[in-house]
Amino acid sequence: MKKQSISKKDYDELLKIAKEAFYSIEQRGDLETRNHDAEDFIETSVWSLKEALIQAFEYGKKQA
Repeated sequence: MKKQSISKKDYDELLKIAKEAFYSIEQRGDLETRNHDAEDFIETSVWSLKEALIQAFEYGKKQA
């Protein structure tokens, strides 16, 4: 997968959305790869994923 480059502002907003939607992201504090399965692969509900994607989509529309 090609690594995407985004601004610090956009990264911080996406991190905020992820932390609000996923307790495990809030606990680990970032979205960076750690090369450790227990930390890089999280279990989450589909409704949390759906809400995070909707919020990220809405954020993207506002930035366009």
